[in-house]
Amino acid sequence: MEQWFDERTAGLIGGILGTALGITGGVLGSLSGICVQKGWKKPIYTIIAITIAVCSVLSIIGLVALISKQPYHVWFPLLLCGLLGIAILTMLIPVMRKRFTEYELRKMQAKDL
Repeated sequence: MEQWFDERTAGLIGGILGTALGITGGVLGSLSGICVQKGWKKPIYTIIAITIAVCSVLSIIGLVALISKQPYHVWFPLLLCGLLGIAILTMLIPVMRKRFTEYELRKMQAKDL
């Protein structure tokens, strides 16, 4: 079986995917403060859902490459970015729920005063 791409291309793909995941995390972190104060849940959860979906596709492609006995440099960057994205963003969902709940409670306490 012929490899899907060479080592240099694999490095480029890994770099681009890692950078995109990092930028998405930075944007998500920056927007979370604004969206929590405004009570906008939908943009945050939409970004998380889209990113988890993309990372799931990357993981599936990485697994297909691993199962089809592609070289290490083919499946590793795909699987790494996919699994890291899924793990990190899945752990962020309860944190975001807690932040929205805390904000709503503070807002209700302010109205009681």
